[in-house]
Formats: sequence, C-alpha cells, structure tokens
Amino acid sequence: MADGTLPPVVQFVGFSGVGKTTLIAGVIAQLSTRGLEVGTIKHHSKSLEMDQPGKDTWRHRESGARIVSITAENQSAVIYREPATLEQLLTHYQGMDGVLVEGYKKKPYPKLVLIRESAEWPLLRELSNIRAVVSRDRIEGIGYTCYHHEDVKGVACEVFRLFSDSPSL
Repeated sequence: MADGTLPPVVQFVGFSGVGKTTLIAGVIAQLSTRGLEVGTIKHHSKSLEMDQPGKDTWRHRESGARIVSITAENQSAVIYREPATLEQLLTHYQGMDGVLVEGYKKKPYPKLVLIRESAEWPLLRELSNIRAVVSRDRIEGIGYTCYHHEDVKGVACEVFRLFSDSPSL
C-alpha cells in the first residue's frame, strides 16, 4: 500500500474491563505470524500526560507548538497539543496492512463488539457497522457471527478477512 491511501481499520469496542486489550494483543500476534504489519490506536477516555514537565518536548509544547515530535534510537512519538481525531491519527499508519482500533464506538469502521454476557448486548447493538460479537456467553439469534472470547485465532481470521475485504489492502 505505497500509494498513500489509509490502511483498513477494524474497531474493537465494548465496556471497560471486557478484555479488548488482551484480545487485540492476541490478534496482533496471530496477524504478525502471517506477515502482516499491523498498527493500533487506543482511545483513552480520561486525561493523559505523555510528556514530563521540564523536558525539551514539554517546553516546546508549553511555548505553543501544536505538534511536537521526538525520536530516539529505539522509538519515536508525536504529541498533539489537543486531542487528535481518529482520522488524523490514521494518517501516520500509511503503508500498514491494517490498524486495530480500541474504542471510538461512534466511528463508522467495521466493528467487533466485545461483551461479557448477553445482558450487555442491548446496550451495544445500536452501534453501526457491527461485523461480529465476542463474548464469554454463547449468544444465539443476534444476526452476527459470535466468537468465544478465548478464540483468538478465530477472531484473527475475522480481522484478516475484514482487512482483505477493504479496498485499500
């Protein structure tokens, strides 16, 4: 995908503590063994401080820089002054085979909905673009493929299919 198009996106959504991060980590491992280069974006609902007071990048931001980048021999980071939109963040992922997004429930991308039990389903079924449900319970009659939360390989196959169905891959 060297043409500058954005990579395919699959969202993992559900309530806090349902296991989204654990499942995403397992899916990344599965997709990586297939040779895919996968990125992730996590939406955090609380305040977050990525920088340290007094450090150079902190001083740059405090002086008014809207975006600050830092790079070292082992990693790089980009820090925005204000919350970035998902679409802004996705521009950093050009060239990736796909991006797994944790959260951003209201965004229009294909979603895997994680629930602990069937009682949570009514609270999430109104989301758009649901492609599958992941749960500890077996849920019948909901109109979506349902994966057990420990079926990481099955979920990874679903994500691979969704990536492959995307016109940008």
